[in-house]
Amino acid sequence: MFVTAVAYVGLGYQAWTMLEAGAPGPVVTDLWILLVVSGLTALGMAALALPVRRAGHVLWRSAQFGALVALGAAVSALHMSARLADTQMLLVGLLVSFFAIIVNIALWSTNVRRWCEL
Repeated sequence: MFVTAVAYVGLGYQAWTMLEAGAPGPVVTDLWILLVVSGLTALGMAALALPVRRAGHVLWRSAQFGALVALGAAVSALHMSARLADTQMLLVGLLVSFFAIIVNIALWSTNVRRWCEL
């Protein structure tokens, strides 16, 4: 989850550089939303990474919800890269999607649940 948080920081940086470079008017709001969501997702992934091992039911479900939000942000990044036809955003979106899928598989897997004794 820490690696996923770093990937989301990279996504936020990519959105910021696109805003600085002068993004087209219709997508400026969407880039700001992507920037804020990627920052919040990075903070959430880092904050929920530690208590997952010893988590109670509430923290476990919070981590699962955070992983679903992370997957939604990754899909949003891929959609934004398609709208802008930007290769760098596509590469960052693919990287973030890859890590978000891994985190979701890990958090929703029954083997990990047994490992965490939930």
